[in-house]
Amino acid sequence: MGASIRDRRLQGSLHVSSGRAAAAIEVIERHMRAEDRRDVEATVATFTEDCYYRVPGLGVELRGRDQIADWYRELFAAVPDFRNADERYYPAGDMVFFEARMEGTHQDDWVGWAATGRAFSVPMLVRIPIADDGLLEAEIVYFDGAALFTQLGVLPERGSRQERAMQRLHRLRRRLARR
Repeated sequence: MGASIRDRRLQGSLHVSSGRAAAAIEVIERHMRAEDRRDVEATVATFTEDCYYRVPGLGVELRGRDQIADWYRELFAAVPDFRNADERYYPAGDMVFFEARMEGTHQDDWVGWAATGRAFSVPMLVRIPIADDGLLEAEIVYFDGAALFTQLGVLPERGSRQERAMQRLHRLRRRLARR
């Protein structure tokens, strides 16, 4: 059977030295379990009142619990089996870094892309500043967007005929732009 969240945390962490770091990780674990259940209210309840959420690779910039809740509703509708896998936690001062795989199946429109019906599993690194009240001040999610969109079939596979055709078109476009 798989390791518990606490076991995965301890495997990934260098050392949880303070009570504040341990408490922060407990809140983040609660947050990730709520995401895995696709429970919007429980997920958003782990954010402090004045919070923000960013996904730089997608251009997502949200402010406040209402906008963040809307993001999660859209995500969970589009990826009804969304989950975090292989979690590792790294406390660092007033923040925690979270490393995992973002997994699911793209079943509905999401960030402007029509459903592909394809599964994905993409590594991510999340920076989570912790507010004075011990809740999440923010969640800033970094992942390889090209890997995600390749798995979803939006971008061609590396070395594929489609990729080579795109490269030829790009070179042609660059040549025409220089004229």
